[in-house]
Amino acid sequence: MTAIVLDLPIPPLVNRTRRIDWSAHRLVKAWRRTADGLMLVARCRKVDPIRLAAPLDRFEVEIMLSSEHTKGDLDSVIKTTIDYLKHAGLIVDDAQKHLRRLTVGWTCSEYASEGMRVTVREVIS
Repeated sequence: MTAIVLDLPIPPLVNRTRRIDWSAHRLVKAWRRTADGLMLVARCRKVDPIRLAAPLDRFEVEIMLSSEHTKGDLDSVIKTTIDYLKHAGLIVDDAQKHLRRLTVGWTCSEYASEGMRVTVREVIS
């Protein structure tokens, strides 16, 4: 099973980005640029670099948030994070036939040093 582990900053909270508010849109774009930089680092790291021939077709996602980095709700980061995984070419889509399991929880900052640890695992069946 292929596992991809990314340490990313926590995205802007969805409650703010879902309003018609261009400043919130700019926040998401800035977060995405930061995440793109961290993705590049993850693709080039010497230990366990991210290498995929194609986006994962069937997968599960685990999102762990550092309780020291945010006081927001767990569910407020899901959509932005999964949309980013598609943007980054790691997953095909978040439709039901592709995203088979989603786990979201709290952790400590030692585990999620940037604020959020995202693990994507290929599901083979």
